[in-house]
Amino acid sequence: MYSHERRWLRRLAILNDYVRIPYANGSSYASQFLYREMTARGHEVTIVGPGDPNAKPSELPPHHISLPSIPLRNHPGVYLAMPSPSSLETLREADFDMLLAQSASGLLYAGGWLRQQHGVPLVSVNTVHMPSVYNVVLPDALNQVPSVNRLFSRRVIPWVEDNTTDAYNVGDALVCLSPGLKKYWEDRGVEVPIHVIPRAIEKRIFDDTGQEDPFPHEAVRGARLLVVCRHTREKQVDRLLRLFAQYVHPRVEGSTLTLVGDGPEHEALKDLARELGVEQSIYFVGEQSLSRMPAWYRHADLFVYTSLSETYGQVVSEALWCGLPVVAFDDGMGVSGQVTDGEDGFLVGPEDGEADRQFASHAELLLTKPMLRRQMSGLAVRSARHRSDPDACIKHYLEVFEVARDHARSSHRGSQKIQAYRNLARWAGMHATAGALGLMRRPVELNRNHAVTGSWTFSKAS
Repeated sequence: MYSHERRWLRRLAILNDYVRIPYANGSSYASQFLYREMTARGHEVTIVGPGDPNAKPSELPPHHISLPSIPLRNHPGVYLAMPSPSSLETLREADFDMLLAQSASGLLYAGGWLRQQHGVPLVSVNTVHMPSVYNVVLPDALNQVPSVNRLFSRRVIPWVEDNTTDAYNVGDALVCLSPGLKKYWEDRGVEVPIHVIPRAIEKRIFDDTGQEDPFPHEAVRGARLLVVCRHTREKQVDRLLRLFAQYVHPRVEGSTLTLVGDGPEHEALKDLARELGVEQSIYFVGEQSLSRMPAWYRHADLFVYTSLSETYGQVVSEALWCGLPVVAFDDGMGVSGQVTDGEDGFLVGPEDGEADRQFASHAELLLTKPMLRRQMSGLAVRSARHRSDPDACIKHYLEVFEVARDHARSSHRGSQKIQAYRNLARWAGMHATAGALGLMRRPVELNRNHAVTGSWTFSKAS
């Protein structure tokens, strides 16, 4: 049961971009964790998100509100929530005590509507780094046009950042996943209290040490590089393949690179591996069930990560938790706050002219120095368990909810009906635009292995 001081927190709503999780993604796994842990502590937690006509009852949380939705055609299985009079009435009647918006979509404005129209305290979670991610909505042909990219970076991104700042300031607190992102949003004008809470690791899953080796037999022990991520532009997996082919593979005998994940760039990456002549040493194993991930981390030798788009690299923390050292780029955001350079891995400045060579040199060092690798492995476990402790994460969120409630009580904003309905217009407009852009790109495979993506109610099979 929850403590006496928090008996006021009876009904918590988590605004999430998915009610049924179609593919692995860190923010939804974080929502699943919070749903389970807050429920276990006696709170009634409701997931609010887009309706999915193909969802099975077993894939949905026991308490949820599925909003009207439109499909994102280029991402089959992904839906965008839309406002309607009946759904707004349902949200109002739910009489929530607290809103947690774990979303970078228009659902953030749904939270703003409830905050302004009905006074429900709102805590937002920053889940994406805007400049790194939003150009992904561009069709491939447009993304390759320099003038379009310049327009996007100079006009569209600042506009999105300004609107997101306004949305955060409608609420009562902002949670960032790393100190770098806290400063990022302070610099852009967020005025509500900002709290840094790293994501937790599920001990019940990632403490499992008894799983069999999942790697292909051809992947030699002692030379296994592993990366886990969606295969999308912003993850820069093509850069990883190139530096592996140019620097690591020729210098480390038997070295292999295994990619766990799926996404729109999956086939293009396989083509690139063939072009580079290393297709026999690169394994594309697709998306894997969450419960199987500890085996991949524990039987690998080194985790390598080239993404520069992470508000928090959940897979980086999972790797460290399982004792796997990490070589990554110093992104100044999530990953930079997770890896301690020279202790549990190495960080490399991504813009340096020799960055790829330096990245590969660190990988080579750890693959060829097993004693150093074991030393870093021990430090990785220690740092991850300190940073990603589940009980500490929940404690911090409960403290933030207290701060947000006090902020809402002390903020005398007067009538905000006009602003509230402006949030509804932004919500509908943002998702209608995203849906239209989705028609401009061909559908992609997101989870061709049909891997189980986790459960709202914990089970070992998830």
